[in-house]
Amino acid sequence: MMRAAPFVLLTALLISQSVACDARSCPPTDYAASTLPDDEESGALHMLQMSAGKQHEANAELGKIRQCGAGRPVQVFVDFDDTYKSSGGFWPAGCEGIYTKEVIFPGMAQFVLELARGPEEALKVLQPAVMSARPDALKFLRVKRESFAAKAMTDQQTREDPAIWDQYNVEMKVQIPTNLTSYSYEAGGVKKLLGSSDSLGEKFGLDVNGSKYGQLTDFVDFDKMGTTKYNSFLDFFNDTVRDHDEACVVWIGDDGQGDCNPAAQKMRKYVKKQQPELGLKVAFIHKLACTTDFTKKPDCQEELADDDGAPLIIFDNYLDAARKAAKRNFISQAGFNRVKTAVEDFYATYCDHEGASKAPDIARQRRLAMLAPETVGTLGCQRLRAAISETSGGKVPDVPRHENRAYRRFEAFCKGCCNDKVPNGESDFPLDGYSFRCHNLYHHSSRWKFKMQASADSCLTHCGLGAMR
Repeated sequence: MMRAAPFVLLTALLISQSVACDARSCPPTDYAASTLPDDEESGALHMLQMSAGKQHEANAELGKIRQCGAGRPVQVFVDFDDTYKSSGGFWPAGCEGIYTKEVIFPGMAQFVLELARGPEEALKVLQPAVMSARPDALKFLRVKRESFAAKAMTDQQTREDPAIWDQYNVEMKVQIPTNLTSYSYEAGGVKKLLGSSDSLGEKFGLDVNGSKYGQLTDFVDFDKMGTTKYNSFLDFFNDTVRDHDEACVVWIGDDGQGDCNPAAQKMRKYVKKQQPELGLKVAFIHKLACTTDFTKKPDCQEELADDDGAPLIIFDNYLDAARKAAKRNFISQAGFNRVKTAVEDFYATYCDHEGASKAPDIARQRRLAMLAPETVGTLGCQRLRAAISETSGGKVPDVPRHENRAYRRFEAFCKGCCNDKVPNGESDFPLDGYSFRCHNLYHHSSRWKFKMQASADSCLTHCGLGAMR
């Protein structure tokens, strides 16, 4: 019994030492100085080494920077030009002209909603907001609540919406659960989501007031544009946002003007002030197919999640983005299916079965200013066809699953203005109680306008073989 005392004392002493120091500062211990017999000394040393090792591992884990936690509220920020909607390839807004200027990218709005809901499909979410380098001083460049861009993030399309919105892919309703509630981050949304009380929220939509913009001095300087967006990201984690450290940010941009480099590259390494956790959950970067030669895109590389950085994912289209997001558990499989349906509905509306556009930019192709440009070129349809086919076993849709006014417009136009693929001589066609011109299917009829039949090009593209099945 007397010989056990040194063992107990030494054990207590060394364990207390291992707890007091951390994994980087603990000095080496001279176990050879022990006066215990060999067998007892060996057992004591083994126990002490295991205890110290576990403590060091725990201390090291506490100091490790974590990925932004699962289950936290997610604030989605999305760039505007060439990410939210197409620039049409018009500089300085952007460089990709596969879609006509102002067209909402297919599947974008549904993808944003799924990211906000996360893999657990939350029914209380933060509203997404725009983060753009458009100069804040130029008020007309801001996204307005009543604009087509804001309306595209809702499920509230009506027959009274402007006819031109059919051209811009605005009338595709987002699939929003009827019991989903959303909150704006700048009005205490993070705290409301974390609270136990049933705070009154709003219908899901774009957080117009919380959207962020750039400076006039950023103009065409990619590094300044990217730095401005990074600074806007930092603003979210400043004290102006309540409980900011309890949320994660998801950033969606493109590789054209600094969204990836330097913006996303800096965002992915930002650590919250109050805890060793990254502020960015993930960045999704739209890989542009630039159709203009005005500029060279900054370098952009995909990044995996690592010890000091969030993942950065590059995507070709929003079906591709959703597939990658579901694979990495940023959205649910059901969420992926909803994005897929949104992309398929766009394809069935604006593209024919073989991948030709039913709404090409005729004005650009023919260089005739009198003909109105429409929605998407055949290259855009072919790319979507390949993406849909890859995820559907080679099948592509002929008819949209969800009713939309743009599809009905094409049907009414072909029935009222064309015989198969040629003009029938009529000047007007009816749709939803209104009368529209055959010469331009987005213009209302008027007695002050010349009566003109549809062009041969319009009948051929909108009503050609495979266009309406």
